[in-house]
Amino acid sequence: MVTKLLKRTAFLIAIPFLIWTGYWSAFSYLIEHGLSLASQNTPSSKPTVQFEVAAVTGYPQNFSVGITDVEFGTKDSVTWATPQVFFEAKSYLPNKVNLDLSQPHSISGAIGSLEIDARIANLIFLFQPNMQLSLGRLDALFEDVSFSFEGQLTTNINRVFARVEASPNDDNTYLLNANIENFDLSNLIVDLPGGYQYIQNLSFKADVLLTRPLDRFVIDNYAPALQKLLLQKAQITYGTTSISLDGTLAYNTAGTLDGNLNVTVQEWKSLFELAKGLGYVEADLEEFFYSILLDLAKQDESENSLKIPLIIRNNNIIFGALTLGFLP
Repeated sequence: MVTKLLKRTAFLIAIPFLIWTGYWSAFSYLIEHGLSLASQNTPSSKPTVQFEVAAVTGYPQNFSVGITDVEFGTKDSVTWATPQVFFEAKSYLPNKVNLDLSQPHSISGAIGSLEIDARIANLIFLFQPNMQLSLGRLDALFEDVSFSFEGQLTTNINRVFARVEASPNDDNTYLLNANIENFDLSNLIVDLPGGYQYIQNLSFKADVLLTRPLDRFVIDNYAPALQKLLLQKAQITYGTTSISLDGTLAYNTAGTLDGNLNVTVQEWKSLFELAKGLGYVEADLEEFFYSILLDLAKQDESENSLKIPLIIRNNNIIFGALTLGFLP
């Protein structure tokens, strides 16, 4: 009697274990099969991706897999390469995927090669539990990031955090928040004074409307294109100067951008002095430009705050009757 009871107890204990093992094995097979299909060559008209796949590990708590010798790009165009990318997801929450990108990266193209390295480089994807695997949220965290272009132009960023979140109101709209801390400019612009060698902070908050959602169909149909950008606020702190921007940009039927941008520069005089000291303002035009900027600032009853409303028309940046430049 005791023996039968023990057998039944052992069987009842084993059932959840067997179910979980079957689930984990089936899901790990799907992961390996999906990565294997992704590594197969695509038609020449599409970007190609190449990598070596390791077996899925982490049983029973995680799905963990590393891919090595990764290369992604289009023939005769830009190519991204890295020695290893590591994926991990909790087996009880497989739609939340942690992507470790902390290995060195190389982006090469016609103009040269950009080398990128970081102490921490993580992407966390949270996919919605639907058949499309729509992106619900993406968090990106990078710390101690270094850039080197052709081994000459180098720079560092202390910390980058960004979040892309699906809008609850529209399938094609995403909420974007980003923050960059301590962007080193000392090796990019020569003779910068001490207080201006870093952009202390750059923040960005916007609503982005795309042509279609970010989901699993992106693999076959390319990434969706930008339709409209509602810039709620961008803020740049540089030296004693603070620059803020807001506005709206949208693509027209000709495929160029239309919209408006409002630029506010607090303590603009120190930035003007910096440009003058670096030789960006010709001596014989210094008084002319300064008086124009001062008159513009006085329109808002403050000599220290400069407000510049810009019109964007067919990629051209327009202020009043002047065309200042164009967007790429």
